[in-house]
Formats: sequence, C-alpha cells, structure tokens
Amino acid sequence: MSRTKSGHHRKLACPSFLTLALLVASCGAVPGNDTSAGSGSLTGPVVKPSAELVRAPIMADAKVGDLAAGFTNAGFDLMRTQPADTNLIFSPLSIGHALLMARAAADDATGAAIDDAFGLPAGMEAHDAWNTLDAAIADSNVTQTAPDGSRTPVVTVSDRLWPSTAASPNQNWVDLMATHHGADVETIDVSDPEASRSRINDWVSEQTQTLIPELLPENFITSNTVLVLTDTIYFKADWRSVFGKYGPESGAFTRLDGSMVDLSYLVDLEQSGIRGLGDGYSGAEIPYLGDDYAMLLIIPDEGRFDEVRQRLSQDLLAEIDNTFTTGPYELRMPKWEASSTINLADWLTELRIAPGAYPGIGPGVFLAEAIHGADITVDENGTVAAAATALGFDESGPGEPEIVIAAERPFFYVVRHVESGAVLFAGQVVDPTS
Repeated sequence: MSRTKSGHHRKLACPSFLTLALLVASCGAVPGNDTSAGSGSLTGPVVKPSAELVRAPIMADAKVGDLAAGFTNAGFDLMRTQPADTNLIFSPLSIGHALLMARAAADDATGAAIDDAFGLPAGMEAHDAWNTLDAAIADSNVTQTAPDGSRTPVVTVSDRLWPSTAASPNQNWVDLMATHHGADVETIDVSDPEASRSRINDWVSEQTQTLIPELLPENFITSNTVLVLTDTIYFKADWRSVFGKYGPESGAFTRLDGSMVDLSYLVDLEQSGIRGLGDGYSGAEIPYLGDDYAMLLIIPDEGRFDEVRQRLSQDLLAEIDNTFTTGPYELRMPKWEASSTINLADWLTELRIAPGAYPGIGPGVFLAEAIHGADITVDENGTVAAAATALGFDESGPGEPEIVIAAERPFFYVVRHVESGAVLFAGQVVDPTS
C-alpha cells in the first residue's frame, strides 16, 4: 500500500526459520488482499485483513510527540553504537516504526523491552499515535510549486505483508497492521526463495525510487520463511530558498583528525531563519519548500564533536528549539551524499528485544536478524532520501548577518517533520568528499 502525500548481514544463532522484513511508513485506506506477481495459483490459507476494515480514525489527543521523541532518542542511542569517524545516514522513524509493528506481535517480556528502548506510549496509544503521525505526514504532501516550476515535497510511505502459503499469523495482528499502519497483503511462494526475494526487493526499490535497490540479502528468504513485512519511506524536497544566487565558494573542511580537504561550499548570505549558538555548538534550521519539513544542522565547536555526539537527544533538540532565534545569518555548507547499512542485531540483543518472543507471528517465533539501510543526497536544490529496515524472525518450532553558520568541520544533521518533531532522517558528516 502506498500513500503519496506531500553491512553486514548477520543471523543470530537459533534453529528453524521465519522472516519478517520491515522497511518504513504508511497512510491511506485499507485495501483487500493483493495477490499480484503471479500468486493466483498459490494454495494454502489466505492471509488478509478482515472484510470491510477501514483506516482507524485520527485521534486529536494522540501521543504523537511522545512517540516521536521515543523514536528519536532510540535512534540517537543507536547512532552512538556506530563509528564516529565515518559518514552515516539512518532513519529513527523507520527503525522505530518497524519495532512498533513487531511489538504488537511480541509477548509481554519482549514487548516491555521494546517499550523501554523506544519510549512507546502504552498499548494501543502507540498505534493511535503512529496512525495520527502518519496522517500528518500524508497531509504535508500538498505539493507546492517552486520558482523553477518543480513541485515539492514528496513523501511516500508504504507497507506490505508478504505471508507464505503456510503462514497463519494472528488475525488481530494482521488487522491492526491494516487499520493503524496501512499494510496490505501479497502472498509469496517460498518454495522459490530467490524469486520471492527478488519480488520483494523490486517492490522496495520501486517504493524508494531505486535508492534502496536490494534490501533483502541472499538467503534472507528460505523455504522455511513464514512472513516478510516491508515498510519503506521516500523523501524528496526542495529548499524553500534554493542556493545559487551567490554561487559555490571554495574552502577547506577540517576532518576529525585535523587534516583538511578542499571542497565547494553552498553559500547563502541572506538566510533569515532559525539559527543560534549553543553550549559547544552552533546551528541553523533550513526549511524545505512548504515549511512542513526542515533540516537542522548541529555543528560542534572545534574539539567538542564527541561531547555533542553524546548529548544528541530529544532534550537537545528541544533546547535548540527553545533557545535559537530567527534573524539574518550567513550559511555555508557542503553538498554530500551518503549510504549506510547498519547491522541492528547486536544492539537489539543488548536491549533484550532479540531474540525475544513474538507469538503474534507464530508459536516459538524469535527475532533472529535485523538490518537497516538508508541513502541521502543533499545539494543546492534540496534533499532526496530513503530508508528501509528489515527484521528477520525465526521459529523454533514449526538584513546583515548576525551569525555565520559554517559547516566547515564534522557536523550532525536531522530532517524533521516540523509539526510533530518526528525525526525522519539523522546522520553525521565527517568528510563530505568520502
């Protein structure tokens, strides 16, 4: 189901196999069963949402802020487990949403671990919050026309369940995935694992405009796979004020080790948005056309990169929101591209989320593998990004500038939905040329 609004792969040791792949996002009506891609000849139980389901209503008092903050904090916790000396791109929203969906199928102990790690609102409040956030993201895609005629932003979110012919997940879980997460269904024939993997990867690639061309690695699906769940996010937006009036400017970027690299900077001498100086950092928020999304640059002072990295949290974002002011400033930042693949398995094991237990998917099911991929390009026109998360489950049984904001040394960035504060993407740039 699609709504357009707006490296290392490791298996945890455990016997037998069921697979669930989760990629990012979701809003729209609840469809019926889709058995495309030649699945009409498949036999076995038909897995689909109950008849005449509709998308859950939006809750005015939904705890969207709490959900977004929990996703953000967990995402920054994950970021601190990754090397500090390499470029990184990932999606706290994608990872958080994947685990929220998995939480609905978990037993009490595993569910509590997910709640704690991701700061989820209690019970159905978390799913109501996602449903409301999802609708807000969809509503933000009222396209705006840029001066050059382009239309932006575009935020496409899609979810699909891919049960095997032998799958019998809990019907309440399937229905919840439909009503609150917008997931539709397509059956796969795991007697041909490679064809099933190819079909799902093709769908993921299509939903992410080829930015995530192959989420599921070889052998992710086997003849014992019971179900794959995919969740994708694609983001494309132009800057509200496109760079170019003052042209690119050459300059040096200082890496963490003190070495320097020459590159071309995007320059705007007439920025007038939110910017400021914090304790150990400077920063600015650069709005995208339509003002529903913005990129926040956080540039640690010289020698304070590690300190600021340790402080990254929803509290730090709130500090920035509460103390930065609007006014003229000069902006200098590099263009960059980044692709990352993060093995989530060890991190989730430390959080007691893996192996865990997920009886809503099937008896004896545990989390066996987890991987996340993301891609981003930032240039003078705007930002294009996509992300995907895969969780694999096995079963053991069957004016004059007042401030100059210059990203001339390693920095962090987050792409946020302005209204909710939800962080769609976050990362660090330690060398724009690498």
